Amino acid sequence: MIRPNFAWRSVAVLGVAALALGACADNGEEDVGPGDEAFEDTLNVGVILPQSGQLAFLAGPMFAGLDLAEEEINAGGGVWGNDIQLTVVDEGDPETPDVAVTNAGTLVRENVNAVVGAAASGITVNIIEIFRDAQILQVSPSNTGIPLDDHPARDYYFRTAPSDVMQGTVLAEEILADRHESVVIMARQDAYGEGLAAQTAEVYEAGGGQVLDTVIYDPGAADFSSEVAGIREADPDAVVLVSFEEGLRIMSTLIEQGVGVADGKQWYLVDGNHEEWGDQLPEGALDGVKATAPTPADEPEAFYDRMDEAADEELTTRIYGPETYDALMLIALGAIAANTDNPDEIRAAMIEVSRGPGTECSGFQQCADLLNDGEEINYMGASGPVNWSDIGDTGQSTIGIYLYDADNLYTLDRIEEAQIG
Repeated sequence: MIRPNFAWRSVAVLGVAALALGACADNGEEDVGPGDEAFEDTLNVGVILPQSGQLAFLAGPMFAGLDLAEEEINAGGGVWGNDIQLTVVDEGDPETPDVAVTNAGTLVRENVNAVVGAAASGITVNIIEIFRDAQILQVSPSNTGIPLDDHPARDYYFRTAPSDVMQGTVLAEEILADRHESVVIMARQDAYGEGLAAQTAEVYEAGGGQVLDTVIYDPGAADFSSEVAGIREADPDAVVLVSFEEGLRIMSTLIEQGVGVADGKQWYLVDGNHEEWGDQLPEGALDGVKATAPTPADEPEAFYDRMDEAADEELTTRIYGPETYDALMLIALGAIAANTDNPDEIRAAMIEVSRGPGTECSGFQQCADLLNDGEEINYMGASGPVNWSDIGDTGQSTIGIYLYDADNLYTLDRIEEAQIG
């Protein structure tokens, strides 16, 4: 079980067979596939997820999903005849990417075959080339940033979360459906914030809405008074806030300057600030506010219960927990299907097991048994069908529309389907 302590740490796994920068070991034998002689080794998976910084609130659900996948895989016989091993490092805060860069280097030196993470799109932009150059497979459970859609270094990169092309489209269409004629979008200055803001603005304007301003802010700023003053002066019908935890200070400033829900301004939040804010904001501050976030089409309540058990608490959010579970599952199943540690062959196998053709299966034991019997599979994830494209992106997803109440807590209102192309 992985138990993050929400401070920097690196768990080095000893006794792992050395693999030159994650590439195929030269054992003098030809690569073999399922049904042939079983490949034997230890699958070493790096984990670079936030244990500190603005996205530390995601550690609970992400590590719960990871725990569940690790337990299932090892209880089901592991990969290549052995338990998988995890090497865990902190990705730190998006505003200090040097922490992630240093820790990504640690994972390379630990000779991991694959990596789960990072959580922040901006962090991945800073480390994707490190893993690409080392031929290490990287699967992010929460990178939605549009700049990663066609990043030139994504040779070994995958994500189980959908591109913000989908979330931005659903968000814009929701604002239009609510008949708000004008908005101001306030977004953090990074790959995630700028990409989601641009997509939302494009779709909203194409639908006849008017974007009065797009305010791109420095998330490390001491205060946001001047940015909020500009929003107040623009006087929009609605405000879209694309932030992480600094959104709490922005929302407080919006309220102080008379741009709150009580002042007749509809707010829209997104996955980065989709939290139960409770008494951190005045009572009723978020009453009627809407938020969007990638959400399984059929919320897996039984899986959520298992996540709570893994976390030893009732999680206040489960966002990206199922996607983290699926990330580790697909790495393990791809490695079994490839029957080799060659990263190119595992990469191809990961795509095939995610979309078929083959027998639909879920959970490690069912899928691994089929693979070990020489059958093809179509993995059905806890987050829904993944169906990776040839470049490792899911081309369809479901986006949840959440509604906040007077206690500043949210409930799922409904789920919208989205796809690219």
